[in-house]
Amino acid sequence: MNAEIPLPGLDRLIEVYRKHGLPMKIWPPGRTPPLAGELVAGHPFDPVLAAIYKRLGRADFGEKLLRELDLDQVDDQLNGVVLRTEGLRDEEEPFRSSVIFGSVPELAYYYAVVPRLADEQGRQPVVYINAYMDRYVLPIASDVDRFLDTFSRYIEILVKSDDYLLDGVREIEFPESTPELIARDRRLVEMIVTGRFDSIMNLGDEYQDWLARVKSACK
Repeated sequence: MNAEIPLPGLDRLIEVYRKHGLPMKIWPPGRTPPLAGELVAGHPFDPVLAAIYKRLGRADFGEKLLRELDLDQVDDQLNGVVLRTEGLRDEEEPFRSSVIFGSVPELAYYYAVVPRLADEQGRQPVVYINAYMDRYVLPIASDVDRFLDTFSRYIEILVKSDDYLLDGVREIEFPESTPELIARDRRLVEMIVTGRFDSIMNLGDEYQDWLARVKSACK
């Protein structure tokens, strides 16, 4: 489980930001990042996250209007995954079942893995958590690197949109506006269809429609 895991999604996301001249900052990794399967915030650490934190200690993708994704700091000074996850542990689902590894800066939108839904290789699927009053959860990737790949494709769409080109405003939201991108992850769609995420989702009609669009886009 501790063998090197390729990270084409992370590589693609970094390349997309570089290609379009978008701001990003990546910090060096710590000397002893958590290993795959090691208990982190009370859960076995995801092997894909373990591979990511062997390469970096933190990453911020974008700033200001396009500040879309921060990967939490995990290095010799701080384990932000533990701090944020344990800080929300007393909340209801999905926080009790999730390990948070990223967020939309300054907003209560989080990216988390769900350890109990790990596959036979230990890879944990990713969910998007909107933690405001109308709290809801959207399954968005079968593993963290697949999430980063999907996110990179969202950024490519975003920077070509008229609103962004004219004044830098973000009108296309991730993941709400991108069910077709999410549907490219066939393993995730299989998990959705078989109800693997049902116990942590509390969706109104709008997001039931989002799920239906994900399922139909996969056909």
